[in-house]
Amino acid sequence: MRVAVRHTTRLDYTAAVVEGIMDARLGPLSDADQRWESFDLRVNPSAAVRPYTDGFDNAAHLITISRAHQSIELVAESRVETLLDDPFVPSATPPRPLRPAELADYLAPSTMVPREPELEAMAAPYRPADSAAAFEAVRQLMDLIYSGFRYQRYVTTVATTVAEVLRERAGVCQDFAHVLLGLCRSIDIPARYVSGYIVHQGQSQHQSSSSQAQFQSQSQSQSSGVSHGPSAEAGASHAWIEAYTPTHGWRGFDPTNNLVASQEHIKIAIGRDYGDVPPTRGTFRGVAEEHLTVDVVTRVLE
Repeated sequence: MRVAVRHTTRLDYTAAVVEGIMDARLGPLSDADQRWESFDLRVNPSAAVRPYTDGFDNAAHLITISRAHQSIELVAESRVETLLDDPFVPSATPPRPLRPAELADYLAPSTMVPREPELEAMAAPYRPADSAAAFEAVRQLMDLIYSGFRYQRYVTTVATTVAEVLRERAGVCQDFAHVLLGLCRSIDIPARYVSGYIVHQGQSQHQSSSSQAQFQSQSQSQSSGVSHGPSAEAGASHAWIEAYTPTHGWRGFDPTNNLVASQEHIKIAIGRDYGDVPPTRGTFRGVAEEHLTVDVVTRVLE
């Protein structure tokens, strides 16, 4: 499936600010499951844009605006071909074993997914008896979240802890991804956070969101192999996880929609948790309120 994506990020300030620096992870990412055909990043006002590759092999861009400005707009336009038709089919060849550094990154607790006794207790009954059962164990853990947690916007923030999500049993895709990461790692299944998009086949999807913050002086259900398609957060920035199993290698699991990720999921970046891969983050010098607006449009091309 080929998909066109336009991701617009706009920052408006109540007063002029200077020395704006932004770190963006908006693509492209190509791997065995997808091929990024084109990527274009435009910035207004004009800025110095330096592409680089981060420690998780994600494409990133460092954006610097030195002169005074009261707004920044980033427009990332992409065309992506997704290639994974049936995520339930094991790899044709044995997956490459993970390197020690990868095991350290994706098995150990991370900043936003610390070790939680409640997660360990929840995951313990699903510990696979052997490596062949690991894929199904992750799928059952995903279903556990989908069945036991309520999707609800505005009850959490990017800083909400796993402990808070467990207490409230409510949140959004980022929160559910963090819970599933913790569950997998608790039973020794390597797992990593994925940021990206999710789309419905044959439809255009659109979503806008906005938020405000105060900055001053250097501020900083799938069942039995049958997919029913995505629902929550289709056409928006989205988050899920990938778990590594000896039978399938890295496969995506989306607890928000109870789906094993396939053609409808477009990956942007991977990391240990959200803290490694926010779409944008940055700093500026000045005293002003900042208003963030994000607009995502996805369109299936064929």
